[in-house]
Amino acid sequence: MKYTWLVVGAFLLLGGCRPLTLYAVDPGGPPEYQLGWEDGCDSGLSAEGGWYYKVIYGFKKRPEMSANDQYKQGWNEGFTYCRFALDSSQQPGDFKDVGLGGGF
Repeated sequence: MKYTWLVVGAFLLLGGCRPLTLYAVDPGGPPEYQLGWEDGCDSGLSAEGGWYYKVIYGFKKRPEMSANDQYKQGWNEGFTYCRFALDSSQQPGDFKDVGLGGGF
């Protein structure tokens, strides 16, 4: 029973972790831009990553911020940056390279 709780706890702790290359990024700017950047980054990770990233991050775009230009700009820049940062950090030889999808 202890082992099960240890595995569940480790999964939960690692579940909120982004790739290490993204911790050095500070989007700066006003709070609306930063919020958009974070949401866009999570969506970019979900779009590029396998099942793990889709479960942890998902698609985030807040409808209440749809009229805010700073949020939209931050979202677009965060999405693009994190999507391509994840793509470049994946190792050659992953199952994704042989056509089995990113979920293995």
